[in-house]
Amino acid sequence: MRSRAVARATDGGVVSEGGPAVDLDLIGEVALGNVAVLVVDGDGRVVRCNASAAEIFGREQKTLVGCSATAWFPEAAGGGILARALTEGVRFQDSESWVTRPDGVRTPVAVSCAPIAAPDGRLRGAVASFQDLSGIRQLQQRVLQTEKMAAIGQLAAGVAHEINNPMGFIHANLFQMGEYVADLRRVSEAVDALRKSAELGNAREIVEAAGRLGSVSDEVDVDFLLSDLAKAIRESQEGSERIRHIVQDLRDFSHQDTGEQVRSDLNQCLDSTANIVWPMMKHVIVLEREYEDLPAVLCYPMQLKQVFMNLLVNAFQAIEEKLEVAPGTGRILLQTARRGDRVVVSVTDSGVGIDPANVDRIFAPFFTTKKVGTGTGLGLSTAYNIVHRHGGSLDVESAAGGGVTFRLTLPVDGMPRA
Repeated sequence: MRSRAVARATDGGVVSEGGPAVDLDLIGEVALGNVAVLVVDGDGRVVRCNASAAEIFGREQKTLVGCSATAWFPEAAGGGILARALTEGVRFQDSESWVTRPDGVRTPVAVSCAPIAAPDGRLRGAVASFQDLSGIRQLQQRVLQTEKMAAIGQLAAGVAHEINNPMGFIHANLFQMGEYVADLRRVSEAVDALRKSAELGNAREIVEAAGRLGSVSDEVDVDFLLSDLAKAIRESQEGSERIRHIVQDLRDFSHQDTGEQVRSDLNQCLDSTANIVWPMMKHVIVLEREYEDLPAVLCYPMQLKQVFMNLLVNAFQAIEEKLEVAPGTGRILLQTARRGDRVVVSVTDSGVGIDPANVDRIFAPFFTTKKVGTGTGLGLSTAYNIVHRHGGSLDVESAAGGGVTFRLTLPVDGMPRA
């Protein structure tokens, strides 16, 4: 957030527009909790700091004075905020960034910054505060991980069934292949007997061995056996590959983000999440995909998979509710597209829709229209917050006759920096 509010410097103090004076000499001593405070001059060098600032930046307090504050930011984010406050007089509030400590550890922080104006209006410096977000980030990760595990728990029966099907025919094929191996062993023994007879050169024994080989081959039907064996092996390979994909999708979904944004294929993220949900809905849903070629998006992919999971499960539950009244088949359409420097992901369902009176509250925490025990009211709220942290938007459109479209818009290059 930013505005054009400035502070005015007076002899020994800083006055916010319309606010009380604050003694500059006290700024370096005041610390509220884990909020770090810095005062920088017009060149961006520290002239005041408090103990919390030293702790967050991982340096001794006295060594911070005289240093360039922008040097502690690995990206242009925090440094850009200070630079704009000093050059444009822009004020920022709670803009997220990172600072790098001497040991290389990157600490997430919320940065607020206000310029300091001299009596003649010239920008003289800036006041910046930094709040360590490490604890908040860890809590967010735990909440996301808990929701992921809860979602996987809801899907467990469908996933187990999806794994059980290929496992069933793999098991049957293995049993059949065991019988085929026994038959082939009989053929192999007859071939070995013929070879030994040929080595001895006894014509009568050779003829008898050849006859036994022919009889065994006809009895086991070698041509059919080899053909059916190859088919059983091919089916088992396909089944094991299906299981491997299911397990890989589950592992990808349950994996935690590293804390760093990475370039990711959103088509793949959406598709792998749909594969997890599909076993639960495939008997009553037609799932359609319309994907455009997308650039790799800078994001937290596991968090976005959580968003996709919430939207897909909501779509399925809305269709289920409608099918209780009007049996049939539901439809979910997944679409992706690029719009300039942003990508758009849409999830459209043919469910019951959303009451117009509830549209404005749909993303509120704990708000739900589902039956007791079906939803917590946190799914869409969590999705909205995740998208917001990515610098994107999550919008909803509900058609008059039923059906809903959730449209997620994200910047290709990640959260825009001030």
